[in-house]
Amino acid sequence: MNQEGLTLVETLLAVVILLFLSSTMIPLTFNMKQQIAIQKIQAHAAEVAYIGAMKYKRYGQSAGTQQIDGMQFQWNYDGHRVCVRYDNNEKDEELCV
Repeated sequence: MNQEGLTLVETLLAVVILLFLSSTMIPLTFNMKQQIAIQKIQAHAAEVAYIGAMKYKRYGQSAGTQQIDGMQFQWNYDGHRVCVRYDNNEKDEELCV
């Protein structure tokens, strides 16, 4: 580097490096954000299953619904396990514990 500033080659190299880094980081962060959202919903479903098990144990209630973060979770106890159903992106999901 000279005393007058960066040369054209140095500037182009810096721009290419920044474009490469941003083109790899944007998809990675998008995928991570999607995975975190899915894991959050699954954690809510597990929480509803736990609450459903406690309600069955304390009150004998074998089915119910619960809403967390604007999402409806339906749980039921079938005699052996607690199953939670929820709608995840237009697809019905079920978690049984």
